[in-house]
Amino acid sequence: MGCNDTFAYLTGVLFGKHPLAPKISPKKTIEGLVGSLLFTVIGGSLAFHFIMDSDWWLGALAGLLTVFTATSGDLIESALKRDMAIKDMGNLLPGHGGIMDRLDSVLFAAPALWLALEIVRRAQDSGLL
Repeated sequence: MGCNDTFAYLTGVLFGKHPLAPKISPKKTIEGLVGSLLFTVIGGSLAFHFIMDSDWWLGALAGLLTVFTATSGDLIESALKRDMAIKDMGNLLPGHGGIMDRLDSVLFAAPALWLALEIVRRAQDSGLL
């Protein structure tokens, strides 16, 4: 998820011109999403292949799942804040939108990724993969 958030931010800042969801989160860009997609899929593939000694394509799928769920969590949290007319979710992390802005993507992506990895593990244990 760090790869997703980091590269979405970097590519969005460097190349972002087209808003992804302007009414919900005006600074998020399509270019940032594409950057996070590219680098998170590559990062997942490399991590699965070299660190977990697993198939690279499982890492690519995990990367895709992470981008989809993390971005969804981020946009949903932003929509909730806009709906409640709240700028920041707390002041524990000043300048970062509060603690929820640091956790919104994780709260969505972590359970989805865990479930997907558990399904893969069980499929491997039963010989299906």
